[in-house]
Amino acid sequence: MTLGYKTYYRRLIAGSMFILGVFFLWILAQTPGLADAGNAFLLTITQGIWLGASMPGILLCVMASSCLMGYGLFVRKRYALTLFWSGFALYFLAGMMGLGTRY
Repeated sequence: MTLGYKTYYRRLIAGSMFILGVFFLWILAQTPGLADAGNAFLLTITQGIWLGASMPGILLCVMASSCLMGYGLFVRKRYALTLFWSGFALYFLAGMMGLGTRY
C-alpha cells in the first residue's frame, strides 16, 4: 500500500523528530545542562561518526543505516517508514559507539 506524499512525509518527519527527541532527552539526562547536552548531541553526529569510520563494525553500521534511510526515502510504502526510522536510530547509535572508542 503506497501512502500519499503528504501523509508519508508528515509521518516520516514526525517519527524522525520523535527519535531525535528521545536521543536528546537521553543525553540531557546524562549531562549537567542544556548546553552540554546540545554539544554532546552534535558530537555524536559529527565526531562520533568520524571516529567510528575507522572501525569496520561501526562503518558497517553507518553504511547499513544509510541504505535503510535511503530505501525509506525513495520507496513510499508503509513498511518503508519503519526501515527509515531503524536506519535513523542506527546512525545515532553508530555515532555513540564511535564516541565510545575515544574513551
